[in-house]
Amino acid sequence: MSVRFRTPDEIRRAYEDGLPGWRFNPRTMDKLFADGCADTFADVAAHLRGVGKGKRALLWRSREKFDPGAFGKEPQTRGSCTSHGDRSARDTTRSVEIHIKGEPEEYYLRGATEPTYAARGHAGEGMDPAVAARFVTEVGFLFREKYPFGDLSSLNEDLCDAWRRMPAELVAECRKHHVGRYVAPATADEAKDLLFAGYAMHSGQNIGFRTESDRRGIAVPSGSWSHDMATVGYDDTREVYPVCVFLVPNSWGKWNEQPKVWPADVYGPWPEGSFWVDEEVWAEHFVGGRSIFAYCDVAGVPQKTLPDWGIGNFL
Repeated sequence: MSVRFRTPDEIRRAYEDGLPGWRFNPRTMDKLFADGCADTFADVAAHLRGVGKGKRALLWRSREKFDPGAFGKEPQTRGSCTSHGDRSARDTTRSVEIHIKGEPEEYYLRGATEPTYAARGHAGEGMDPAVAARFVTEVGFLFREKYPFGDLSSLNEDLCDAWRRMPAELVAECRKHHVGRYVAPATADEAKDLLFAGYAMHSGQNIGFRTESDRRGIAVPSGSWSHDMATVGYDDTREVYPVCVFLVPNSWGKWNEQPKVWPADVYGPWPEGSFWVDEEVWAEHFVGGRSIFAYCDVAGVPQKTLPDWGIGNFL
């Protein structure tokens, strides 16, 4: 029977009690690379090597521009963290593409999580991030709106069970929007380079954190969560924190307190539910979990180009 959560505290306790939200399978991960659904940094992004060192990338600011308050909203109601981490990384990357890179697309709407979690391949809770990566690459994703086959205008994770045998029309709609490429960093330095280039990521790992930061504003490891979360920025400048830190938004709503050090004039408003992770901890667990994906080239909604009618024709 599927679990259901109503509050951030219920979600946190479930993960602390061993809920398997992140289900790592080295065979599916290896097959993802063998089938060309993902690439290593060394193979396709070596030209970026070193671009992010000593710098910062505030990718979450681009998502906040198009979807204010998106982080911390729609907390997961079951063991669906992988689909939420996937959505946060995907929406952040496509926001950056539109905002900074000037891609000819529009943000349109917040991405949905339900189709991805429906594709997990079993009736229980939790998901292999490699399976999520394959789905949004080979099939695609949807948005927060009503469709003929189901209402995705608000979070409804009951649909994840109803869609385990996906309707053909759902699959056809998903194929209109997909992630073009995944790149897997092997080190924290490679992750910095990818983040600085505009690519958010998500990963699965076994590490938990306290609800309050230390006096420096950095998260304190505590216990173990089998959990998938996105990474949407980093700061390696040492201008605010004494070490390099990575910003990790959770999918539990407001489960924690704002970091004790968070200069809004540098970072903007705090993305609710997020926290800074020390580079050493992040490298060991987030990269070291071998289940990390940077989202590149997200095909969203093309922006319509209106014809030059000539205003004089209407005067």
